[in-house]
Order: sequence, then structure tokens, then C-alpha cells
Amino acid sequence: MTSPAHIYILGASGFGGGELLRLLAGHPGNAGIRVVSRHHAGSPIHKVHPHLRGLVDGCFEAAPDWRWLADSPRPVVFSALGHGELASQFAGLEKQWADAGLADRMLLVDLSSDFRLDHPGRYAGAYGRPHPSPELLGTFTYGLTEWKREQVKTAKRIANPGCFATAVQLALLPIAATPGLGLLAVSGVTGSSGSGSLPGEGTHHPTRAHDFRAYKPLEHQHEAEVEVMLVAHGAQRHRLAFVPHSAPMVRGIFATVQFEWPEHGGAVVTQSLTEKYRRYYEGSKFVRIVEGTPRVAAVAGSNFCDISVATKGRSVAVMAALDNLVKGMAGQAVQNFNVALGFAEDTGLRQAACYP
Repeated sequence: MTSPAHIYILGASGFGGGELLRLLAGHPGNAGIRVVSRHHAGSPIHKVHPHLRGLVDGCFEAAPDWRWLADSPRPVVFSALGHGELASQFAGLEKQWADAGLADRMLLVDLSSDFRLDHPGRYAGAYGRPHPSPELLGTFTYGLTEWKREQVKTAKRIANPGCFATAVQLALLPIAATPGLGLLAVSGVTGSSGSGSLPGEGTHHPTRAHDFRAYKPLEHQHEAEVEVMLVAHGAQRHRLAFVPHSAPMVRGIFATVQFEWPEHGGAVVTQSLTEKYRRYYEGSKFVRIVEGTPRVAAVAGSNFCDISVATKGRSVAVMAALDNLVKGMAGQAVQNFNVALGFAEDTGLRQAACYP
């Protein structure tokens, strides 16, 4: 039987930290969790995450006690810090981990965008700024479990994918190696929780509740992650055009990928392409191929991604729905934790959405 781990969560006061705590609270691989939030240091966890009252005890700490983690035979750190924070602090943290005897045996799962890309130029192109620690790019395993499962099994540093990138890549993986895909037109819709827990124009209820709008059209940062996956599968002469939208919902992502099936493939029928997806994801715990169209309400609160395929002649639309905070963030992080530490992949995650 796989022994449990002691866990630190950095930046635990945000939505990602709250979801990690919710999912790990009853996880058999949890031997103890401590949480860090400088802003909420000393406050009980339930003051920030009221849904965890009576389920998760303890208070936020101002800084981690690495000696506590070093006493564990299986130390784990989840970083839910804001984008750029872990990378900026990494040199100092590495020294602390080395001094505590953690450097070579600790599993680190980063939920931010800091280490998803493998090249400084690609990072700067996606995020419009240089990377704080460019020498570290490429040292993390990209944690899209359905693509990188074998690499995750032996990884010590895992970079969790972005939420939109997760949905779009899962929609494309079964056909990513198909030559001549041409234009991949992606329309994505997300809920307000994807913008984080701090209020802003994109999350403020009066400006969001009765609105629907595009943002960052054709320049969203998650495009870069999808491009890396396509190139890794040998895709050539493709063009990716992604337009994300803000929707008046809290949780969820719905992505539609449209393209023309290459000439050499002949006419496409829905059944044959759907069967291709079923075969590809056979054995995957959290990808469900559904009839009709996926629904955000059927996956919200769960780690499932529902996918369906529609065709008309050579025109194809692949649709994917997932919860941005679970499969698109904390749930996928726990899924990677399970794979890396030898637990069954669905441990602590096999739960249905809250429907309706």
C-alpha cells in the first residue's frame, strides 16, 4: 500500500488553494496538511474558506516550517501562488529546501503559469515579459496527465497546465498527429473564478452577471501551451486561432475547436471520429466521450472533462467542458500527485458534479 504524504500548500487562501484543501481533506494520501498565506497568517482556514469549516482544521502560516516537512518520508509542496511568484522566489526556496534536506526527495506541483513553457522566448511571447528564472524552464514536467502520464510517474517537479489549455488540448490530443489540419479555430468560454479570488473588472458581479464578451482575442497566453503539444505530435502547417470569452457563471469552461478534416481523410462521419476519441481515451479516468453536446453543469465541481464530436461533411467541431478550478486546476494537480506518488489516479477525485 502506498504510504501517505505530508503536504504544504503555498498561497492557500486563493480559489486554487481552497480546492486543493477540499479535495485533499479526505484523501488517503494525506498524512497532514499545513497552509501558507502571508495576508491571512494566523487566521483559521474556515475564515477564508467557509465551506471547509469542520472539515479542515488549522490556521494559515506566514511562512512554511520546512523542518516539519523534512521529517516526512514523503514530502509534497503544492504551490498555488500567483503567476510569477514561485519563479521569483525559487532561488531562495531551493536553498531552504537544500538546507532542510528536501531538495532531492520533495514533490513540487506548481499550479501557476511559471513553468508550463520550456523556452524563455516562448514564455516572453505568451506573457509579454521575461521569465524571472529562465534557466529553470524545461526542468518541470508538463502535467497534462492524459498526455504526460508516464513522465509524471517519475517527476519531482510538475507544472500544472492552464485551464483553457487543458480543455483545448484534451479536445485535440486524439487527432493532433493528423497531417494537414490547417486552421484550428477555437472558441472558449470561462466562468469568473478563472480570474482568481481578488475582485476586478472581469469578476466584479455587477459588470459580469448580465454580460458576455470576448477578451484577449487571438492573443491569449494559453495558446502557447497548445502549440507546444501540437508541435510535439508533429503537426505541420496548422494555424491556431483562439478567442476566449467571459460568461456570467462562476465555474466552468466550454471550448469548441473547429477545423476541416484533411482531404486525404475523405468524408468524416460523426460515429467514426467519435470512436477514434473513445479509443484514445479508453482507460482515462476523467475524460468522458458523450453524445450530443457536453454541459458545464454536468462537470462543475468534478474532475471530469466531457467531450463530444459533431461533423458535417469534412467540417468538424470538437467540444469540451470542464470545471476550471478542478480539472483545469486543483483537481488535475491532485491527479498528478496521485500518479507521481503511486496512488490510483482517481484517488480522492471520483466524485460527481453537483447537478442541477
